[in-house]
Amino acid sequence: MRATYFLTTLILMLAISGCASVEAPEQATAATTRLKASEQAAVATASLEVTEEATATTAPLAAPKQTATVAAPVTTPRPVSGGDAGQIYAAAIRQMYSVDHSFDEPSEFPLVYIVTATDDGTLLDAPATSPQNLAPELRQSIEAELTDLSFEIIWVESLQEVPVERSSGKIAEGQGIYITLGNILPQDDGTVQLPFYMLCGSLCISGKIYVLGEVDGAWQVTGSVGPEIMG
Repeated sequence: MRATYFLTTLILMLAISGCASVEAPEQATAATTRLKASEQAAVATASLEVTEEATATTAPLAAPKQTATVAAPVTTPRPVSGGDAGQIYAAAIRQMYSVDHSFDEPSEFPLVYIVTATDDGTLLDAPATSPQNLAPELRQSIEAELTDLSFEIIWVESLQEVPVERSSGKIAEGQGIYITLGNILPQDDGTVQLPFYMLCGSLCISGKIYVLGEVDGAWQVTGSVGPEIMG
């Protein structure tokens, strides 16, 4: 009976030991699986954070805002009656030729070349207005106002039609001057402004914006505004 009890006990111990030896690997395997899953999750989270950081770091910088440069609008000058325009232009020519020139002595140029289209130029602070052709009737009116001065007016389209010495820049062998008239610009106070350029050589140039007003029923130069050119 004791042998039977011992044998039965031994069998039970072996059975328990066998179960334990079977369950232990299964538990170890489960633990290993859980560990690997945790490691994989941690790696995935770290990779996501690195990817997000890299994306934020390498994101392209926004292009700087560009400010468009807006050019001054070019406008058409307000019209002036033909008779007034002739007097205004003639008064400006007379003032520059007789008074405001840069010559060392009184002007005695027998030839005056005048451009047939207006040009406000870019050297003076004049408003940007579109060029206007000086009609034949207006040219005749200008000439009629200047008959008391001893020079001949020659109308040209550009400086290329004028004889200019390359070395000195003198016009017509020192016998002429070249005039560019701007547009007549009426002001709110009843006066007008007129950009005006005169060239007689490479070191002989004058430029002003004349102010003209009616004095005793006739247009006369009363002053100037803005910068002046004298050389």
